[in-house]
Amino acid sequence: MLGKLLQPEINEIIALRDFASLKSIINEWTPPEIAEVIEDVELEDRAIIFRLLPQPLSTSVFEYLALESQEQLLRSLGQTEVEAIINDMAADDRTTLFEDLPGPITKQLITLLSPQERLTALKLLGYPESSIGRLMTPEYIAVHEDWTVQQVLDFIRKNGDDQENLQLVYVIDYRGRLIDDIKINRFLITSLEGKVEDLMDSTFVSLHANDDQETAIEVFRKY
Repeated sequence: MLGKLLQPEINEIIALRDFASLKSIINEWTPPEIAEVIEDVELEDRAIIFRLLPQPLSTSVFEYLALESQEQLLRSLGQTEVEAIINDMAADDRTTLFEDLPGPITKQLITLLSPQERLTALKLLGYPESSIGRLMTPEYIAVHEDWTVQQVLDFIRKNGDDQENLQLVYVIDYRGRLIDDIKINRFLITSLEGKVEDLMDSTFVSLHANDDQETAIEVFRKY
């Protein structure tokens, strides 16, 4: 809707090659609004608008686009631009994109990932189709029960920028097994000398990565 309303103005600015004005306009919008505009303008103009976006805004906008639009845009961008986007995408969103692309294209894109991101992508794609493993994000905060609250907060400050979800802190044992989850506000109102184990109640709901998505839906409905 927003893109259709602004399309005449955007078309005129593009025709005049006044990219400075266009950049100034779109940078005032939120990622969902910019994605809506890109979806609504002519196909040949989408890459022009997208190239005006700075990182990491461009990645945020890309994640809001429909899969078909994402695929079309990738074909319009250069390798360096594509490499920047797919390396900066949230792992679960990238998995959804890779699933929808033809196998040869996915393989080609995987080669553009950094070693760490490639390992993550291959791990998520390795889960069975329709499993919740393919919808997971590896970006979360995990701590140990013998840590102090101060250690947890220091860890969050150091690593929190890259995490999708900071509402919950996950407690794992030293084998990486989940043993509890704790809302982050509990750490904010607790003595810094306190231990994680003092906040645990060992009550949590979990799923296995190989569970199918229908099973996950039923668990969500129940809890």
